[in-house]
Amino acid sequence: MGFSLTAASAIIGVALVISMEIIVSTTVPTVTDIQASYDNMRCRSVEKIQTNIDITNLIATENSSNHDLNFTIKNTGSITLNIDYFTVLINGKQESFICTTTYLYPQKTAEFILLNLTSEGEDARLKVVTNNGISDYYEYALP
Repeated sequence: MGFSLTAASAIIGVALVISMEIIVSTTVPTVTDIQASYDNMRCRSVEKIQTNIDITNLIATENSSNHDLNFTIKNTGSITLNIDYFTVLINGKQESFICTTTYLYPQKTAEFILLNLTSEGEDARLKVVTNNGISDYYEYALP
């Protein structure tokens, strides 16, 4: 009776140690990944709150049957924005653009140029979206 009780206790003890190792080795990386995800989400939320842009000085000029568009964006937030990640939409259609700078620093402006835009209707709507989803709209009359 003494040996069988000792053997059973040893088997149960080894089984507990092995199961704890398996549980810990799968749980710790998951908790670490969740914590990193929350940190990234918090940083994105702070950047989004501190981002703001304003479209100013828009000029639409006639170009044959199309038109060109020059406008300025002012960064009124406190985050430096990378122009490469901007999206420019005219009446919901994404357009390629030329910009005078790569980064838009806080309280600074950047000039954007769009060439050969199709002219349909009387008015058009410009929308500029930053990399973190902050946007500004501007409605203008076509030349």
